[in-house]
Amino acid sequence: MMSKSLMTAVLLVLSCHVGHTLNCYSCEFGTCLLPSTASCGFGELCATQNATVGIINLKKKACMSLLSCGAESTVTYHGVKVSTAVSCCIMDLCNSAATPRISLVTGLAAIVALGLAKLS
Repeated sequence: MMSKSLMTAVLLVLSCHVGHTLNCYSCEFGTCLLPSTASCGFGELCATQNATVGIINLKKKACMSLLSCGAESTVTYHGVKVSTAVSCCIMDLCNSAATPRISLVTGLAAIVALGLAKLS
């Protein structure tokens, strides 16, 4: 669980960086051959959500909440196992075909470092 002081620091850094919005690829599951682009809102990063339904692998690309980064889940729906995992990145259009996975802590550290670099 993230401490309150760390979350406050991250929100402060993000608020100092209001002039630039992150641009990401965007597509729904099964439509990522021709993705569009979207501008992220406050507290969002570029993300790719991988879903495995039985033997089928699907992707979704979008701006997602920082708190979604690194999230994984598995549920069984009508006897079929559905697994999802979200990976995030912090540069314009970085959620292309080869998305590097980062953890929530790494993402927060990178955002704080970028914010501090902008202040100097």
